[in-house]
Amino acid sequence: MKFKWQLFWLITFFCVLGTIALAYIAFTSNPPSGSTIFIEVTKTLFLCLGGIGVILPVYINATNSIEARYENRIENTFTLLQKWDDSHFLAARKLTRELKSTRQSISDNQLIEQINDNQELRQSVILLFNYFDQVRFSLTANRVDKVAFKSSLGAVISDIIIRFEPFIKTISNEAGIQDLEQLKKLLS
Repeated sequence: MKFKWQLFWLITFFCVLGTIALAYIAFTSNPPSGSTIFIEVTKTLFLCLGGIGVILPVYINATNSIEARYENRIENTFTLLQKWDDSHFLAARKLTRELKSTRQSISDNQLIEQINDNQELRQSVILLFNYFDQVRFSLTANRVDKVAFKSSLGAVISDIIIRFEPFIKTISNEAGIQDLEQLKKLLS
């Protein structure tokens, strides 16, 4: 809404110009029987002013609504980004970061076994992937600014998804796997 007020004044100008034109037409034309030119011009002016009184508030409400929707998307984006720094996720990320250093040297089966053997790690990974599902839903429902979110956490989330994909395939159904694939595409 970069040009909100310029457009407002342009609409106002054309409405006033139209009012003047209609008042002039009412002034120069013959009034109906039982009426005077003054009454016809006054009626025309008040009708036009009433129209302006409807058009301008509708315009302001519409632009305010558009701005509020954009601000809500930004606020939702910040809320989702802040959630990443929640203390529960902090612990989960710490555990997954430790696993990242050993991921290259272990097979998929060893990864699955290591996660299943450590209940805290298992819960951390599941917690992260529940968050990722919230991210996917927010992106597909257009609740957040995709570009801002992608530039902030896109690469990190994609890396974690790839790292833990073998484990997630063991605990998730086909729909869950498709949701992860959709999130990877949204973040790439």
